[in-house]
Amino acid sequence: MWIRPIPFSKGQEGDWRSVLMRYDENLRLYNHVPGAGKLLDLDEELHERTGGYMDTLDQLLCQTAQQAIEDGIEAITKELLDDMLVGRSDTDDDWS
Repeated sequence: MWIRPIPFSKGQEGDWRSVLMRYDENLRLYNHVPGAGKLLDLDEELHERTGGYMDTLDQLLCQTAQQAIEDGIEAITKELLDDMLVGRSDTDDDWS
């Protein structure tokens, strides 16, 4: 089964932002207000990091939330996202 990534280009931001809003509404960290749209502030970075693929987005947000809990900050930040490796594009391995 071939699955297309969710686009995020001018005029097509709605679908990606809708997905992020759902994650935002369901994220339960002490320093995160569910539904406040904080993940929307990171929409471009999250799309760039994941290529618009849901499985990669899920993995990235899950890993970052776990690190936020371990660090005691209880919020997803750009700095924490920058420290996470997810998917083939974030590794230095030669896959060819």
